[in-house]
Amino acid sequence: MGVVVRHAVRAMGMGAVSTGGADGADVELCGRCRPKWLETASLVVSRLPCVRPAGHEGPHEDAVWQTWVELPPGLVYAVAVTCVAAKIRRAFADAEADR
Repeated sequence: MGVVVRHAVRAMGMGAVSTGGADGADVELCGRCRPKWLETASLVVSRLPCVRPAGHEGPHEDAVWQTWVELPPGLVYAVAVTCVAAKIRRAFADAEADR
């Protein structure tokens, strides 16, 4: 229940979110959200921020244990350009075949 309340507080812009660690000290949370292109069908769940400690290594994890990895922006851009180029190539090939 506490995690849900913390997420609601963060969504309302009410300051940094922290949680008690194992030793009772507050731990700052990562708070990164999944990129739009990785959102799942259930939009509410896919918009939950990462609840792992700030500066953590490895994949992000939300309050319902779904994980995701941030890909380098250059890689995402290169894949997008390659996919668009292939679609354009196919469109022109179909137009040539119709002639």
